[in-house]
Amino acid sequence: MSKFYGQVFGSAKTNASRRGNQNITVSAQSWDGSLITELYYDDNGKLNVRLEHAESSGICGRTVFHGTMEELLVKLA
Repeated sequence: MSKFYGQVFGSAKTNASRRGNQNITVSAQSWDGSLITELYYDDNGKLNVRLEHAESSGICGRTVFHGTMEELLVKLA
């Protein structure tokens, strides 16, 4: 069974999904910018998040956050 599961919903009537065992990376892109998110578990079993921002419709960007899910939730509170 996969540790990660991702879904894409758009204006089309069909949806897409992907699974990942070691990590999952998703990218939401527009002409004006992209947000790339990676989820993975570290050696201690903690869920880690990497958020990147790209200026255009790229799949690689500048890291704006990298840490555990708990750390991200504290920053967002």
